[in-house]
Amino acid sequence: MVSKMANRRKNGAGTLRKRADGRWEARVVVGYDEKGYPKTKNVTSKSKAECQRKLNELKEQFDSASNKCKSEMQFSDWLNFWFENYSKPALRESTKDFYRNLIYNYIIPEIGNIQLDKLTSSDLQQFYSKLKTSGRKTRTELFGEGLSDRMVRSCHTTLKCALQK
Repeated sequence: MVSKMANRRKNGAGTLRKRADGRWEARVVVGYDEKGYPKTKNVTSKSKAECQRKLNELKEQFDSASNKCKSEMQFSDWLNFWFENYSKPALRESTKDFYRNLIYNYIIPEIGNIQLDKLTSSDLQQFYSKLKTSGRKTRTELFGEGLSDRMVRSCHTTLKCALQK
């Protein structure tokens, strides 16, 4: 017995299905609301090929509106865009606050003015070293000048996620 497994589409590719009334329906996630729930748009058609074409047009329409990444933009602009559009909708409130603290108090003041295409691993390594030696903003008399390994790792993880996107 040969089992047939349905082919999965990539994340963000949308879904395509045949409805009970015989028409084809395509659906794609175009964003998220303030509670993190997905907002979807759908199109219907009589044929599968036409529905696929309409789905591609719908994806292009919303991708062009939301894809604002340009290599010459400032890293701070990209980080703001990434946080608001990719990261924030899927996070709990406490995690959003933690990311907001990292991004706006530590990362952007230090390396936010570098162009996205000019940002190098050397810049990041210098940033991490600076955080470790003199990155603390408050209570330096109690804990010293440098940040903890956990905070430096958290900055690294945040940067890694933003740059992978």
